[in-house]
Amino acid sequence: GYAPPPGPPPSMPGMPGTSGTPAGPGFASGYAPPPGPPPPSSYTGALGQQYGQQYGQQQYSQQIVTYYLNTPIPPLDGPPPTQGVPGHDGYNGNADVEKLRDAMRGIGTKESLLIQTITPLSAMNLAILSATYRAATGKELIADVESETSGRLRDVLAPLVLGPVEYDVKLLHEALSGAGTDEHLLTSLIADRSPSDLYLLNQAYRARHRRTLEEAVKGDLSGKTERIYTMILSSNRPSDNTPVDPQLVEADVKALYKAGQGKIGTDEIAFCNNIINRTVPHLTALWESYQRQHGKTLSKVIKNEFSGHTKSTLLHIVTAANPKHITDGPRVWRDAKLLEATMKGMGTKDDLLIRRLIRTHWDQIHFTNVKRTYERKYKKSLEARVASETSGDYKKACVGVVRGA
Repeated sequence: GYAPPPGPPPSMPGMPGTSGTPAGPGFASGYAPPPGPPPPSSYTGALGQQYGQQYGQQQYSQQIVTYYLNTPIPPLDGPPPTQGVPGHDGYNGNADVEKLRDAMRGIGTKESLLIQTITPLSAMNLAILSATYRAATGKELIADVESETSGRLRDVLAPLVLGPVEYDVKLLHEALSGAGTDEHLLTSLIADRSPSDLYLLNQAYRARHRRTLEEAVKGDLSGKTERIYTMILSSNRPSDNTPVDPQLVEADVKALYKAGQGKIGTDEIAFCNNIINRTVPHLTALWESYQRQHGKTLSKVIKNEFSGHTKSTLLHIVTAANPKHITDGPRVWRDAKLLEATMKGMGTKDDLLIRRLIRTHWDQIHFTNVKRTYERKYKKSLEARVASETSGDYKKACVGVVRGA
């Protein structure tokens, strides 16, 4: 009666098929896991052992790890993480559980101790801490943190305890509920994401809200805006380490010109298809070739041919691949500018700052590059800039996130 879970689009280029894949423990020899993520986003060594761990019932000394936003997290449908999970650098949650109990025991809360304990931890270590806390106290860490804190401090600490997937699910619900849709938030959450990230996000959203992300988008949007977001959610683009195909680049240059600059009006869907379903390295090569042949950057073409949320969504995607700044790393220059935008001008956009800071910090390698680029561009460290825009425990928590592990 077993049936494998549904997977993402099977046409993922470069993904392994199922033919000849060893069966997981407890299944017949003819069984093979579905193609595509989540298996490719989990790394445990030999492929057969990986599939056996994911689909079998046996325990292995090395536990499976899923990647989301390029950071290790526990499998969404797996058991709670335990000590010894790869990628957590020998972290032991027991000592931190005692610190948390001390910080939240009795009347009053030791906010500084909470901040010092929670903000340095990676996504995986926070998951381990939450599981260890539940086992030691019989209570949920997220519930205790939310009840013991308030205001901006809670706004920073609660998302950290939730972890990257559940925090994104929470933000998606905010973007798609209430009066109207927050398209800017929706774009930041789903545009420019890998197919495996989108698959995991959709699985978590469906588990929480009993409908798929695509159903939610179609129920909240209409017209071309709905089609663009549906294209993003259905994207089966290859991974960014896929070699760039020069012939496909030149074909895309012709297609983009024909759909936009080279005609009266714009074939928006055709244009979007050649942006949404391409890797960052491909978009960098496309930007360079298009500018060389037609004298305009991709960002300039998009600004001329589009408006509203479609324009902002396409700009969000292509600015990640701007050849002028790609040596800093994919998405790095864009994300540094987005962080500065939350603090620029009169007053700080605190909700936006918290959201962008926490979502950017999950991938510590990327975040290190963002901080380096930010300091070079704005002549001030991100830590100092954030500290100057915040105060009190809120400041301590934000600075703790910037410093990271």
